[in-house]
Amino acid sequence: MFVREHTQKWPVQLVCQVLQLSRSAYYKWLSGNLALSSNQIENPVDKAVKETFEQHRRRYGVRRIVVELQEKGLNIGSYPVRQVMQKNGLKAIQPRSFVPRTTASISD
Repeated sequence: MFVREHTQKWPVQLVCQVLQLSRSAYYKWLSGNLALSSNQIENPVDKAVKETFEQHRRRYGVRRIVVELQEKGLNIGSYPVRQVMQKNGLKAIQPRSFVPRTTASISD
């Protein structure tokens, strides 16, 4: 880690301040007691849902994403996909339907 490498040359307090890291967090990490929270761990299902959502230009909703993931071989239902989308704020965009806009109305 950067802080450990530079503590010989600079004080820990200064290095942590520059990196906007609390000294207590550094020492906790150093002792090995710092565990990653569930928010910091990327779930493979979360990653697959996000990639599929972005791959289809934010147009696919829960049902279409479930079908896409099942075709890729990932056995998943709609409820977990719905939870992932809600947790990450992913909302499908419904494209507007085409409506011709003409200004010339020629009638006989």
